[in-house]
Amino acid sequence: MMSKNARKYLTLIILGLAGGSIYIFPYLKYVFYDPLIHVLHISNAQSGLLLTMYAIGCVILYIPGGILADKVNPKKALILSLLGETILTVLFGVLIMANLSPATTYHCALVIWLLLAICSGFVFWTAILKAIRMIGTDAEQGRMYGIYYAANGTTAAIVAAINLWAYNAFGGDANEQMGFFAAVMSMAVFTLLAAILLGLFMEGSTDKDLSTAEADKFHFSDVGAVLKNPSIWLVSIMFFCIYGVYSCASYFTPYLTDIVGLSNTIAGICSILRTYVVMLVAAPLGGILADKLFHSTLNWFRFGGALLAVSILLVILVGTGAPSLLIAILTLIPGLFSMSLYGVMFSTMHEINIPVKVAGTAIGIASIVGYLPDMFLSTAFGTILDRSSGASGYFQIFTVLTIFCVIIVVISAYLYRKYVKKQPA
Repeated sequence: MMSKNARKYLTLIILGLAGGSIYIFPYLKYVFYDPLIHVLHISNAQSGLLLTMYAIGCVILYIPGGILADKVNPKKALILSLLGETILTVLFGVLIMANLSPATTYHCALVIWLLLAICSGFVFWTAILKAIRMIGTDAEQGRMYGIYYAANGTTAAIVAAINLWAYNAFGGDANEQMGFFAAVMSMAVFTLLAAILLGLFMEGSTDKDLSTAEADKFHFSDVGAVLKNPSIWLVSIMFFCIYGVYSCASYFTPYLTDIVGLSNTIAGICSILRTYVVMLVAAPLGGILADKLFHSTLNWFRFGGALLAVSILLVILVGTGAPSLLIAILTLIPGLFSMSLYGVMFSTMHEINIPVKVAGTAIGIASIVGYLPDMFLSTAFGTILDRSSGASGYFQIFTVLTIFCVIIVVISAYLYRKYVKKQPA
């Protein structure tokens, strides 16, 4: 019989599989950008609109999902979310092979992406955080989250690599429809596997009080105080820019295939490295740099934002004439720096003296603003690519991301001087 300690760590790994697999399908264009466009016969802008639909659903469900998450069993919420996404993923796989008209296929895909928000953007995230709290004691929380994120990054990289293997094994670039179908179905296998494993190994109940403290609950009366605080808006804009760069680093993948001339497989491997593998290094690295070297997250953002800007500019300055291997390596660096900022961005909240009473509301509003890039940037950048020829469209996108980095540096420098630097040592 499995010991309680062994079950604890196995459950954390399974939660990592759940968190690492459930977001791969909504964001599949990170790895399968070209196959998605070719198989669905859509434009770059239409590809971006899929993610816009998902983001709209998440924004609508954000507050009710947070309220509901306090009232449901985390195990049931996670399993239902994973099973729901499995069903939607299989439906999309069937849609790929149905050979319907391109317009019908695309409209059905838009509905699927909107429904995906119910599975992964409703109660799932809060439920998984509660599940991690359930597993360990109060003294073990840091270790529990550390193991979870390590498992999350590792399993996401493995799942994405197997998806890419399935794509190549069942057709690849020679038969994109069959290869893409196999990749999508493999995504469904992993979300189903995570649901089954959670059902088998996760404890269904706990004696812990996991309800949100009254002082931390969302109150509409708190919104006015938050909206009147200019620092909240500055932090929200900074979050928007950080997440915008982090998420739109996915455009390096089609850049490598369309402009540099790499295969979908090689570009997909680079995307897996940039999106998932660096999570194991970059998120802890960002925390260490913020705490140990710069002694402030805002201070680290001043320098990290500048380094991120330089890393993107290097891709632009090197151009398309450099060796393809060099360009591929250069596109990995923005992933490292953007994740090192993204992984610690919410730790800036305590540095700008947000009162505990409105902390939850402030984080909620900052989250909604911060994740807005998913709502329109993909569509806007897709339109740029559709209207441009050659590398010019990609360089326009990379320039916008560089401007975001400059905004990060300016805002973090201002907030650092206002709240952190003036404090006595």
